[in-house]
Amino acid sequence: MKIAALDKGVMSVFVTLLFLPPTSRAEIYKWVDSNGQTHYSERKQDSGRAKAVELKVEPQPISTPAANSSAQDWQEQGKKFKQLPAQKPTEKPYRTSVNTSPKSLSGGRADGTDASRCNLARDVISGAVRHPDGAPTDEYDREVAENDIRAFCR
Repeated sequence: MKIAALDKGVMSVFVTLLFLPPTSRAEIYKWVDSNGQTHYSERKQDSGRAKAVELKVEPQPISTPAANSSAQDWQEQGKKFKQLPAQKPTEKPYRTSVNTSPKSLSGGRADGTDASRCNLARDVISGAVRHPDGAPTDEYDREVAENDIRAFCR
């Protein structure tokens, strides 16, 4: 029981420290050497005889998005959308009411005879039948149909 309380205490301290903002500060020095090159360092002694100037670096505040920034983003996108040229919807091509799919030999069913299995396999190859859910036949279906044609069509 003591271990569980200790674990909770350690975990709460860890979580608290995790959300504290970093407050580190470093002194940075800048100097120009005899060749005219500018150098930066955290130690003043690195400058040697050159005059080192301490740079004042202010910590950057953690940026938080404005409360209405998402609303402003949406408004800007709306303005951009309105500036786009108006496009007419594309017209669909005229479709004939004539059924252009091949005529089925099996009606999509096999009754167990070799002839009905042969007809169903030929319908799969020709594209006259589909899966019961309406999905088109795929490469695997065609491979099975080709094997069935070899086995059942005499």
